Amino acid sequence: MRYYWHFLIAASLITGFVILFFVFSLSTKDNINFTNDTEITTPSVTVADPILGPMTAPVTLVNYGDYECPSCADLDASLLALRAEYGDTLRIVWKDMPNVSQHDQALPAAVAAQCAGEQKKFWEYHSLLMANQANLSPELYTQIATELQLKDKAFARCTEDQATLPLVQRGFDEGVALGITATPTLYINGERYTGAMTTSEIRRIIDRITSSL
Repeated sequence: MRYYWHFLIAASLITGFVILFFVFSLSTKDNINFTNDTEITTPSVTVADPILGPMTAPVTLVNYGDYECPSCADLDASLLALRAEYGDTLRIVWKDMPNVSQHDQALPAAVAAQCAGEQKKFWEYHSLLMANQANLSPELYTQIATELQLKDKAFARCTEDQATLPLVQRGFDEGVALGITATPTLYINGERYTGAMTTSEIRRIIDRITSSL
């Protein structure tokens, strides 16, 4: 009987450790920390990122941008035109890189766009932010949410609580780890381009990639 109780106690302790490990894993699995010891050379593309286009697209364009950056707004218009032109050949991935030291609305705008993404309307919201870049404000964020028929209470709660801040921070931290110091910065199939680019310049890159396939 004594050995039986010893067995039960041991089994209980093992079970307890397994449960604690499982709970700890659940609580930490979504935390991505980039440190000086972590060297990366190309962006990640995960389900946490806003993505326009299929994963099978032969060209993937990752855009690190800021909603108060004029060149980012110009680039956004170019990318939408290229997406319409190339269709499923092109996949566009957005990464938040708000310059909070110079742009006081860059971070709130990024949080609001990600909140719209929680309701499957990221890209529509994103485009309207870029189109109204000169008028970024809490009033505009609510106005766009209404225009897109988002669930107003859920959107308001999300923005007030900054519930999507970790998503914004994830993109920003990755950009810092990549050494990005200016927006827009693009990675097209892993190749880096910094600064304003015209539609024609990006088209030539896409054509060069697709012609070699």
